[in-house]
Amino acid sequence: MSQWILDCPAEGNGQGFPFDLPWLGLYHRCLRASSALNAFLENPPDDPKVRKALDRLRRILRPVEGDTPGFGPIAETLTVLRHALRLTDKRQQADAARAVANLRDVRSAVHSLTQSLRQRRFGSRTGKDLRAAIDIILTHIQSHGGFLWGHAIRLPKKFGGGLRLVDRTNNLLESYFRTLKHGERRRSGRKILTQDFEHLPPAAALAANLNHADYVSILCGSLDRMPEAFAKLEDQSRQNFPLPAVLAATRTGCAETASRSTADRQIVRTKEMTARIIEAAKSGLRKKKVA
Repeated sequence: MSQWILDCPAEGNGQGFPFDLPWLGLYHRCLRASSALNAFLENPPDDPKVRKALDRLRRILRPVEGDTPGFGPIAETLTVLRHALRLTDKRQQADAARAVANLRDVRSAVHSLTQSLRQRRFGSRTGKDLRAAIDIILTHIQSHGGFLWGHAIRLPKKFGGGLRLVDRTNNLLESYFRTLKHGERRRSGRKILTQDFEHLPPAAALAANLNHADYVSILCGSLDRMPEAFAKLEDQSRQNFPLPAVLAATRTGCAETASRSTADRQIVRTKEMTARIIEAAKSGLRKKKVA
């Protein structure tokens, strides 16, 4: 029974966040195991060792059963949210009509949840902490609610028509970024890749699309014709933009990052830079006192 409780990740079938929440599964398994132990010990086993082990496990789980840590309301709120957002299975239905109906259900459920939360928000028995939690949820729904159900896209006939279903999460992008980092680590042998990715152009991620025949067909017909396609692209750029303008755009077209560039770090970390700022600050204070 202890091993079954600890095997809570199996509850989500390995589907990943946000479809799997192992800690929520752990809480539910603790409750189920506690109830099962109570039933088993109504008719205790004859073996004293087994009975002693069951008693010990029940004592360990008793705080969870009595909700001493206060997990009950949190688990209930998470369960309500997951039901409204249909966070139960990330696999999309093969039937497009059923998938569209499911997205409509999500929209309706989120609307009902929003109304219910607003009523609880202004209830006389709602505590300060609960009101703050409800405000956070309502703010997120207001900011991001429009992105929760617009995943069924009808294509125009000129693009083949039909219905396309977009993934409801960015897990695929996150997974690809992890793959990109793994490949860069193998190439460079470095563990910290901050500088590598600062100098990696954003378009480098598109290179992986060359593994797909349909992408290559649209881009240049075949891999053998890729040099010809790039040559035509360069000729067209030279016709539309003079060479100095292209070079200027290339020099100034660096992606902005949260990290400081190497050139900036070399300047701002010099003793002269620090001394100059400190001296200027002292001068400013002296002028302020005189004034």
